[in-house]
Amino acid sequence: MVTEWRRFCEGSMDVKPGGDGLTVTFKNGRQHRIEVSPRPDLIELTGIVARASVVSSIEDVALAAWKRNRATSIVGFRIDKRGRLVGEAWVPNAGLTKDEFLFYVRGVGAACDLFEFQLTGKDRE
Repeated sequence: MVTEWRRFCEGSMDVKPGGDGLTVTFKNGRQHRIEVSPRPDLIELTGIVARASVVSSIEDVALAAWKRNRATSIVGFRIDKRGRLVGEAWVPNAGLTKDEFLFYVRGVGAACDLFEFQLTGKDRE
């Protein structure tokens, strides 16, 4: 069963759906875009931390992602097939509630936004 994730965003002031994803807005004014990919048994959430052009200019970025992964439990970071540094989480559909979905979305958005700022000092994604 594929969960209709857009209905979980209804009424949220900080999570707004658009296209194939959503945007999380933080109290400090920063935002982060999250791609939402529904699957039969889960929802995959992916946020871009840095595009390939930025990744190639950061020394030991894979090591930084590995170190970050050691300290996190919800979001995992990796270099994707397009050379981007991304943060991801997989949310099981079984019994998924609005509060759980928004918890994961906000967690992925915050983790990706923080890592992006620490690596680049910017808010691009």
